[in-house]
Amino acid sequence: MFDPAEVDSAIANINTLAHRLQLQLDEILRPLNLNASNYYFILKIDQAGMLTQDQLFKKIFLNQSNVTRRLKQLIDQDLVVKVRSKTDGRAWEIKLTAKGQALVAKVTTAIQAVNDLAFQQMNPAEIQHLMELLAKIELNLMTKNGANINE
Repeated sequence: MFDPAEVDSAIANINTLAHRLQLQLDEILRPLNLNASNYYFILKIDQAGMLTQDQLFKKIFLNQSNVTRRLKQLIDQDLVVKVRSKTDGRAWEIKLTAKGQALVAKVTTAIQAVNDLAFQQMNPAEIQHLMELLAKIELNLMTKNGANINE
């Protein structure tokens, strides 16, 4: 399938692309005191309104210590608040503060600017095809011998 001499070519290209996107995101989000590692917390929490820390772990697909560390940064910036669940005292619920909610539109605009830059030479059909291919790669990586790795 791949040339043995270039067995890591696809992976290297994806890794390089991801790094370049991260640099662009870091640059455009810097004025908002956010970066590529934490902006999506703002968007995911906004979409849900309020969610438990466990639900956030599952949405973001990072390990718990990384999520906890990034949440603390957002809490320290007064963008997110974490409170004990009223229905389950063992769970933490996370929601945006007024300051965090005020950032949602700015974050969305910044992310759209990076998307516009990254996809500027692609038509909608090409973008859709790329998204389908990336979804296939993700599915391949989530399964092993036909079984879902996460189960």
